[in-house]
Amino acid sequence: MCSWKARHRALELALLVSLVAGVWACDDDVSFPNVDYPEVWGFWSGQYRVSACSLSGADDPFLCDEVFYNGASLILEMDLDQLDQQVGGFIYQGSLEGEVAGTVDLDGVLRLEGTIGGLDADFTTTILAWQAGLVGDTLLGSWRFWVEDNSGQGFGAATVDAGLRLYGPSVVKFFGCASEDELDPDGELVGSLDAGDCELAGGAYFEGAEDGALFDVYELTGAAGDSIEVTLRSEDFDALLLVADLGEEYLGGDDDSGGGIGGTDAAVTIVFEVPETLLLIATSYWAGELGDYTLGAELLEPPPLAASTPAADRAPGSRFRVLSAGVGKPDRVIGQPSVHPAQTFTRPSKRSKRPTE
Repeated sequence: MCSWKARHRALELALLVSLVAGVWACDDDVSFPNVDYPEVWGFWSGQYRVSACSLSGADDPFLCDEVFYNGASLILEMDLDQLDQQVGGFIYQGSLEGEVAGTVDLDGVLRLEGTIGGLDADFTTTILAWQAGLVGDTLLGSWRFWVEDNSGQGFGAATVDAGLRLYGPSVVKFFGCASEDELDPDGELVGSLDAGDCELAGGAYFEGAEDGALFDVYELTGAAGDSIEVTLRSEDFDALLLVADLGEEYLGGDDDSGGGIGGTDAAVTIVFEVPETLLLIATSYWAGELGDYTLGAELLEPPPLAASTPAADRAPGSRFRVLSAGVGKPDRVIGQPSVHPAQTFTRPSKRSKRPTE
């Protein structure tokens, strides 16, 4: 009986092979469909929010107390290439960098492995688990990594879990945070700094400002010749207003020029030489401040500032000017080491949003 079953199965297999061969021989147009994997190549940037940090072999709780504390929001960037299912490229965790490799499946789930930093850097980050799903222009998911101190400062090592949100190349963003809305040149928007917002290395952009301040991003478009005054007002926190271009390059900012209660509102005037869209970053001078704010714009008529600099005296290729009287409050800053280890996980302010170009 068993021998008969074996011969029967062999006969079925032979018939199947003959049938397939016959189809190929009779119809040259027959082909198997190509598999199209979701596209995840390009430059991604965003922030990850720490949910847990567990120390190992540390005499100093610095890693979990000051860098990867519960709720901390830190920047992450990736520049990926793709060939079908295979994905690889470079990853940037603040000022650390490394390489990643992995796969994306047909459902758009991206899985990566890799190491960031290394023995020649202050820290080494090893990816233990990475899984993010493609949702439109966003990668949403989680990652777990092992971070180890190489500098001998006693910080030891830690396992960190975090939620992850990265935005694709087409999303307007600054420091890994997507634009909330567009401000009309003669309009007003109401917002708030909340515990779930992204965090900014404010001191890297504005002298004296504290790192770790929450922020929101908005767009402002001006026409050639426009002079637009932008104000950030709040009764809840010390307002700090920053301006950047769409390439995420910082252009200028203001701390206290807007007056207001306590004299802590911010104001800048932007002069547009050509039509341009800029980014407005609404944040606070001090870390950890929360509360409501109003972001307003007023189109100055006539525009006295647009013509204040003769064309011959303008910098070649200049497209706009950010004018401000704010100088910050360096006398109020609590003294810190000139190079704090936490800065390792903060993106350098002068780095392009496309690090590999």
